[in-house]
Amino acid sequence: MTITVRPLVDAEIEEFRSCLVRGFGDDPQGSAEEFREWFAALVPLVRSRVAFDDGRIVGTLATYSQQVSTPGASAPMAGTSMVTVLPTHRRRGVLRSMMTAHLVEAREHGDAVAGLWASESSIYGRFGYGVAAWRQETELATSAAAFVDGDLPGDVAFVDAAVAYDVIAPVYERVRGERPGMLERSELWWQHRVLADKEHVRGGASSLRVAVHRVDGVAEGYVLYRQKQRWADFPEGEVRVVELAAATPRAHGALWRLVANVDLYPKVSAWNTPVDDELAWRVAEPRRVLRRTFDSLWLRVLDVEAALTSRAYLVEAAVTVAVRDPLIDEIGGTFRLEAGPDGAECRRVSGDADLHVEIDALASLLLGGAGARELARAGRIRGTHEAIRQATAVFGWDMAPWCPEIF
Repeated sequence: MTITVRPLVDAEIEEFRSCLVRGFGDDPQGSAEEFREWFAALVPLVRSRVAFDDGRIVGTLATYSQQVSTPGASAPMAGTSMVTVLPTHRRRGVLRSMMTAHLVEAREHGDAVAGLWASESSIYGRFGYGVAAWRQETELATSAAAFVDGDLPGDVAFVDAAVAYDVIAPVYERVRGERPGMLERSELWWQHRVLADKEHVRGGASSLRVAVHRVDGVAEGYVLYRQKQRWADFPEGEVRVVELAAATPRAHGALWRLVANVDLYPKVSAWNTPVDDELAWRVAEPRRVLRRTFDSLWLRVLDVEAALTSRAYLVEAAVTVAVRDPLIDEIGGTFRLEAGPDGAECRRVSGDADLHVEIDALASLLLGGAGARELARAGRIRGTHEAIRQATAVFGWDMAPWCPEIF
C-alpha cells in the first residue's frame, strides 16, 4: 500500500463526500448538487489534503481560511475540518500523513494558528493542538426560574431566518470584537452554515426561530433556537438554544427571559454557552441552572512570534519563553515577549528562559482560557514560582474565550 496525499480536485468532490460521511458513520444528507454548492462556497480545494490509495480516497481533510478573535485583536487561522480515515485504512499512518501535510501548508499560507473541534479529545494532542476554549451545556427548568434583575429596557421581536443576516451579523461582530475564540463570518458562512435551516440538522425539532433585542431601534443581541414538542400528562416541551449572542447585559437578560417564558416548553437547553456566562446570577435559585463543561476550540500554534503578537495583554511585562515542538522542530525555540495593553513584540533570542512550555500548552495560554498556574501544576509549564506567577498575569484576560460553533 502506497498512500499519497494531495489537494482535492473538483471532479473528486462527490467521492470526498462519500468517504467523509462513511468516516463519521452517517449517510449523505441532501443532494450532491447542494453539497457541491456548499463546498465550493466555503472550502478552498487547494487547501485540502486528501489521502489516496491506488487512486481511491481513503482519508479526508479540508481547511477553512478563517480569522479567530484573540484578546483585543484577531489572528489568521487554518480551520482543520472534515478529518476522517476509512476503517479499512486505520493504523497505517494515513492521519499523520494528512495532518503533517496540512500543518506544512497552513504555515506556508501564513496562518498563525490552526484550529479545530475534536471529535475525540485523545487524537489531536499528539499533533500539537491544545484546548484553547471551553463550553458549557446549560439547562434551565423554567417553572422554577425567577429572574431577579427587574425590568430591562428594550424590545424583543422575531425576524424571519431568511432575512436575519443584515440584522444579526453586526451584533455578532460587536460581540466577537470583545470575546476571544470567535470566528469571523462572511455572508456566505452565515447563509450556508449558521442560518441554513436544513431538515437534517434539526434533530426532530422545529425550524429555526430568530429573535432580536433592540434598544431605540438598535439591535444589541439575538437568539437562535428551536422547539421540541413533548407531551405526556402535561406539556414537557424543550426550547433548544442554538446560539445566543448579546453585546450588552440587558440584551443577555432579555433574551434569556424570552426563551424561559415560552408556553408549553418548561425546559430550556443550550448546547454551548461561555463558561463565564452570567445566567446563574440572574435567577433567584442558581442551582436551577445546570451546567456541564466540555472542551470546544483546540488551537495549534504554527508561528510563535505571530501568535503571541496577535493579541493584547492586560499588564505590561517582559518574559522569555522556551517553546518545545516535538512534531515540527523549527517552530520551537526561545522567544522574548514584551507585552502590554497596546500590543506586543516577540522575537527569537538565545540564552536562558523564564518559562518552558510545550507547544500545545502555549495554545491553551493564547486566548486566556487557561491559567499558567493550573498548567504548571499539571506539569505542562515549567518555571520558577515568580515566573509562573508573572505568566498568570501576562496571559490572562478578563473574558473567557468562547467558540459558538463547530466547524
